[in-house]
Amino acid sequence: MAFTDITVVPVSTDRKDAYLVFAHRMANVYREHGATKIVEYWQVSDPVNQDDFHADGVAYDTGELREFATVAGATTSESVVVSITEWPSKDARDRGTAAATKDPRVLATLDEDPIFDGGRLVAASFETAMILPALGDEPS
Repeated sequence: MAFTDITVVPVSTDRKDAYLVFAHRMANVYREHGATKIVEYWQVSDPVNQDDFHADGVAYDTGELREFATVAGATTSESVVVSITEWPSKDARDRGTAAATKDPRVLATLDEDPIFDGGRLVAASFETAMILPALGDEPS
């Protein structure tokens, strides 16, 4: 069964290009160690209306619906990055991350100017609970 790691971290908005270069380098390492798909999501700059994510007609008090950036601990000069790394199984993930975190290319990043504060990164692993195929991908 597929297994997914998801990380969330605030990154200085003006460091987007540097972050994407870093993320691409790290994605290549994780792919070499068994990850099947890696997607980076950069938060849009315009705040979304939190009411858009709830049933029409439900009323919430001001401030009751929290912004994603607030939950992630981002400042006004930061954007939230969500990274999703998919693995074919939990065993593949465990082997892959063990190898990747010891990979010399990952260890070399410890000597680089950090793109983000790793202490603010939040991560968790998830097993697949449901997949709805993309439109057009349903069996006929």
